[in-house]
Amino acid sequence: MRRRATAVIAALLSVFLLTSCGNPKEFTDSEKLSAKQTRNADISVTFNYADGAHDPPTDYGNYINGVTEFSLSQFRALYKENSGSFMFSPASSALQLSLLANAAGDTRQEILLALGGTLTQDGLNACSSYFKSRLESVSKIGQKEAPKEQIMLDGAMLIDSSIDVKASFLQSTKDYYGFDVFRYDFNGENSADKLDAYLKPYTSDSGIDVSKSGTLDTLCAVSVNDGWLEGYKDSNAFSGSFDGAQGKRNEVYLCSDESRMSSEKAEGILKYTAKNPLKIVLITPKDGEALDEYVGNLDGTELNALLGSIDITKKSAAAFPEFTIGTDGKAKAMSKSLSQAGLYSLFSDKSSFSSLSYGKGATLGEMYDIPQEFSLTRAGINKGASGGKAAAVLKSEKDTLVFDRPFIFMLLDNESNLPVYIGVYR
Repeated sequence: MRRRATAVIAALLSVFLLTSCGNPKEFTDSEKLSAKQTRNADISVTFNYADGAHDPPTDYGNYINGVTEFSLSQFRALYKENSGSFMFSPASSALQLSLLANAAGDTRQEILLALGGTLTQDGLNACSSYFKSRLESVSKIGQKEAPKEQIMLDGAMLIDSSIDVKASFLQSTKDYYGFDVFRYDFNGENSADKLDAYLKPYTSDSGIDVSKSGTLDTLCAVSVNDGWLEGYKDSNAFSGSFDGAQGKRNEVYLCSDESRMSSEKAEGILKYTAKNPLKIVLITPKDGEALDEYVGNLDGTELNALLGSIDITKKSAAAFPEFTIGTDGKAKAMSKSLSQAGLYSLFSDKSSFSSLSYGKGATLGEMYDIPQEFSLTRAGINKGASGGKAAAVLKSEKDTLVFDRPFIFMLLDNESNLPVYIGVYR
């Protein structure tokens, strides 16, 4: 009997060791602090669309205006840094900042002013929760299985293992954002490998060089995949010239009738996706104004003027090139552009995150945007590579709006016009 008991105990210990140790290059259950919380399903508090909150919070108008202006400010800053084609996710920035505001002390007011002016912390949480959950939920309506055409906004916070995190902060994170919070050894041997494994659904190599100057990092990955509400056939593809940053080159253009928009300074088109509550807009300055000058003055007033000019009952011919903006698979540090957009103290030694912990305070090292490769083709958004065959040579018609020089593109939420992606194709 004693031998049998010893054998059973040994077997149980073996199983325990195997299951508890796991892969040293992946996060353990004990490191995922957010796993212990249960999400609040009270829609009057969290405004989670998946729970039935189909009307936005009362502060949503202020949130829309604040986030839009801040997104365009960050876009202007990034435009100066990039000489070629690029894109970023302002939704990633807005959600990370909203989450950080829950951890902040005196720094909270700077974030609140940047994202909504008069918003309270509760208002900011509710608005961010509604925005995120609505985008992620709508494409799943009526689907028994996870749809292929969807948008996902996933994020995480890394907190130094020496910091005792408040349960109230973890609960707010679970209730409003659904982001993971990890206890993280910033100097650990396998720290980078754990991040790479965690981010594998979005990139093969995150490339995050974790800041040793801070004890707190955040990151967010925004992924979109969808077809067009009104699709293209191969007969809609034409060969034409594009006057890009490195001179003229041949491109494959997609021609169709689209909703047009126009302001005093620019014109463009709008096109809807099939499954997600999203629309793509392409914007080009009118003759006589350079793109550099236009981007330097692009703000919420100008964007609203363009969007407000649209009459969806009227369409006219437009042609834009199929294109892909690649990624090196590495996370993009956003502190420089965010600081230039107005968050002057967030990444300095003046920042305070006293609401995160009872004891030792945290310092923010970096915020990361995890970019996905972005393609705009006849199949849709990220539905296939560009560069398919052209049916004929593009002919310049008088009333056709042709995007044959560098232009701006934005992927916007249908309801609020909040930007999910902003970029430039050159």
